[in-house]
Amino acid sequence: MRLRTLLAALSLALGIASVNTSAHAQAPDPCTLYLCMASISGQGTPPGNCSSAIAYWHIPAPGGLAIWTYYPVIKFWPDQSYDYRKQYMNSCSGATNTQNNSNISDTIMNQWGRVE
Repeated sequence: MRLRTLLAALSLALGIASVNTSAHAQAPDPCTLYLCMASISGQGTPPGNCSSAIAYWHIPAPGGLAIWTYYPVIKFWPDQSYDYRKQYMNSCSGATNTQNNSNISDTIMNQWGRVE
């Protein structure tokens, strides 16, 4: 009986060890991204730690919001990045629910939308 318990424990341990446990960064909430980008654009104060949201803005897609191609040459695509970033940020209903917030969204995009 003891051998059976030992084998079951060993089997469970090997099963757990074989699972990929690497951590993946999660995309920031679009509203957090909006607030953080607004704060660095001179509109309000940051809601807390904005470093991951701002980093997400600059990380190449699909893990972030910057559009790059790598073949045949490495190239940043500012217009595609602008569209992708705007779509993601404006998926926060608060980013466009008032004229003032829409103006802030436009300011963010004009200042940072095409930046690498």
